[in-house]
Amino acid sequence: MWLVLGDPADRAALWAHEGLRERGLEPLELLSPQALLGSTRSAHRVGRHGAGFEIVLPDGRLLDSREVSGVLNRVAAAPFGLLPFDTHGDALYAQEELSALLLSLLTCLAPVAVNRPCATGLCGAWRSTAEWTVLAARAGLPVPPARISSSPGPEPDRAAVPDSDGVLVLGDRVFGAPSLAAEDEEACVRLARLAGTDLLGLDLHLDDEQRPVFGGASPLPDLRSGGEPFLDHLLDHLTALPALRALPALPEAAR
Repeated sequence: MWLVLGDPADRAALWAHEGLRERGLEPLELLSPQALLGSTRSAHRVGRHGAGFEIVLPDGRLLDSREVSGVLNRVAAAPFGLLPFDTHGDALYAQEELSALLLSLLTCLAPVAVNRPCATGLCGAWRSTAEWTVLAARAGLPVPPARISSSPGPEPDRAAVPDSDGVLVLGDRVFGAPSLAAEDEEACVRLARLAGTDLLGLDLHLDDEQRPVFGGASPLPDLRSGGEPFLDHLLDHLTALPALRALPALPEAAR
């Protein structure tokens, strides 16, 4: 089976799920992090031979990580809002525990996930403006000056830039920017590889010489900017992923 994981309010995830279903990807499930963490019966095992989980979904069906062939991962954070806490300290502790559990569950699916979770982001690393700027420059994209300060407070913003175009990188393909030259598309692909993500969203704007200038990046982009060609490639990408390494069945006593 295949999964689209994302928040119920994530319209881009809903759009991708519908588009993949129309293209014949079955069985395909749309799941939220609330469903993964809210199960009344689950088993999660981590050992020297790998990790896996079995979760009973809210409708009673069993989700076995060993049966997942591909995942579009758009989980930005663990859902904390539905849990009541008596103190702020309890809330912080529960947040850390839920995040750790969700990270572990998503890591079981990492070999077949777009995007893979990591310690700094459940759907790929979140980076500061300075970090993205350095990676973009290394990839060969022109970057505007970035204001960086050691003073406490919010991270300084970039200087104001013109309206940006949303660009998607999936694997070695670029979508949503038909005017990009070949060398600029290659730079976008290099940036995604440097970021360690299969799927990356970029904001680009044109300078006075009509060259694309880096304006930001995110592992959780609006997929709709890629249109139907992006969905076609996403289908090919998901169905070409290698199978998860088989793990022994979870013992009955652990269920």
